[in-house]
Amino acid sequence: MRGTPGSPAYDVAMLSPVRRSLAALVALLALLLGALVGTPPVVAAGDTGVAFGTIRFPQQDNPGIKVLWFTQDWRYLGTKTAVGGSYSLNLPAGSYHLQFVDQRPSYKTDKYAPTDIAVTVRAGEPRQKNVTMKKGAFITGTVKTHGKTAKKTRVVAANQDQSSFETTANNKGQFAVGGLPEGKYSLFTYDHRHLYVDKSTYAGKLQPGGSANVAINLTKKAGSLRVYVFTSANGVKKRASGNPVVTAVSKATGQFWSAKVRAGDVVFQGLYPGRYTLVANGFGVWFGRTGVIEGANVRAGKADFGTFTYTKRGGWVSGTVVDGGSDDGSDFPMKDSVVRLFDAGGAELTSTTADDNGHFTLSGQFGTMDGLTVTVDPNPSGGGWATAAPPDNYCQFVQGSAAPVSITLGQGTDVGAVPLPRSTASGQPTQCLPN
Repeated sequence: MRGTPGSPAYDVAMLSPVRRSLAALVALLALLLGALVGTPPVVAAGDTGVAFGTIRFPQQDNPGIKVLWFTQDWRYLGTKTAVGGSYSLNLPAGSYHLQFVDQRPSYKTDKYAPTDIAVTVRAGEPRQKNVTMKKGAFITGTVKTHGKTAKKTRVVAANQDQSSFETTANNKGQFAVGGLPEGKYSLFTYDHRHLYVDKSTYAGKLQPGGSANVAINLTKKAGSLRVYVFTSANGVKKRASGNPVVTAVSKATGQFWSAKVRAGDVVFQGLYPGRYTLVANGFGVWFGRTGVIEGANVRAGKADFGTFTYTKRGGWVSGTVVDGGSDDGSDFPMKDSVVRLFDAGGAELTSTTADDNGHFTLSGQFGTMDGLTVTVDPNPSGGGWATAAPPDNYCQFVQGSAAPVSITLGQGTDVGAVPLPRSTASGQPTQCLPN
């Protein structure tokens, strides 16, 4: 699958199938019958269109296929199971990469390679783009540690496009990884006991349907590394409180190990000796970062220690939701109000709920931005009704907002009091219940 160290690996075999209602199944049936007679699917008016087509299998088989779709720069958007040798996707207007993935186990040597097509969807229009699955290459072999059979060893085949495919050796140390796209491959091997390691094994260049057989022997004793993870902003350094996935990359071999930070540290086992770089995903308000693991130099058969610090904090917006109709102009806090932050294009960035004092903070991995809008809504559980400022008792409220709002990287913006307006429905000045 497409991916790089530290980025999500889209293991489509583990993705849950889409649940469909009876009406959706009837609509899908109509779509497939229409495709058989060359009739394009009906597209509802609006900002969406349909990408659809047939899936052809050169080996005259019909394995399970999942379709993944990505933005033009390969940002993952979603997945769907293909049915009956065809696919159909309702997508917002725009340009996409579609990837078709054979769902058979990785050890199947007749597995198709992931097959990509590009498609542009126009609002209110169907777009047919058929796809022919590409025959996959495969690599087989055996794994040993110091000349002895290494069972349950994880083997990762990585190519020059930074795509990786993995399998697990059986109890005899035998492995196979199929469904590989054309390219040059190296094998990274991970002893499940974390005792032995070695440099990658070059498997050569593989053509579609081609194969290679490789004998792997891990001879170097592995080490381990515990990394203490910190956050640092405005001169304050703290142990990381989140649980981001981070990846240690060997400077000597390029091999990588991923693990999750827990309670401010992370442990990697089975490492090749030497120094390491950490590819750290962002979490909470902290942006991801790639950098050297300070103080670490892994030694064969030994445990080592190092540190890593997140240094880039996102900006945030704070304020207080108040009754916009109080008679005396006081800032009566509107607790449990729903507060949202939108970018200049109208996309929601984050949301929160005001506390008992009406206070709120909207935070995330936000860089410097202008033209933002903060909206406030009454607690939805009350149907718009909420406790109001004295002398009123209970009033109906509607949405309020504050705009334009700016955010600065690493800094907070206080928008002050954001009024929650009282409803003026039915021509009345305020919609309130009597005391």
